[in-house]
Amino acid sequence: MAGQDVSALEVGQAYFELHHRLHRLVDQTMSSAGLSLARAKVLMRLWECGPMNQATLAGLLGFVPRSVTEIVDALERDGMVTRSRDQADRRARIVALTPSGQDAHAAAQITRRKAMDEIFGSLSARERATLAALLGTIRANLPSGDGSCGC
Repeated sequence: MAGQDVSALEVGQAYFELHHRLHRLVDQTMSSAGLSLARAKVLMRLWECGPMNQATLAGLLGFVPRSVTEIVDALERDGMVTRSRDQADRRARIVALTPSGQDAHAAAQITRRKAMDEIFGSLSARERATLAALLGTIRANLPSGDGSCGC
């Protein structure tokens, strides 16, 4: 593709193929370290944004509510999160990290960092900066709904 006219479709297809491969690789790496990528994402959002109801958590992650319920059930069983009543909405539950969840988050971050170093370490610093800038441009031109908690 280098040095030739490449269509948006070709770039998009290459991106999606790479995304799926990287997602599987990182999930396998995280799972072998004891925490699936989906569970690690839940812990990361709770660590970044603090306690929140499950519907908000699902929206931030881009997960369907049922998937978040299953993940939170497992994390609660493992002692990594707690659920309590939402004072503003009796039907909702607030999810919060426990000290064990904070420790698991810290361990997951180390594993994640190692995986990212393996994946993107083959790029020079300049290439990583260029890639980050290009991805930032694409992200900035997308409709809102970036999964940011604003914290």
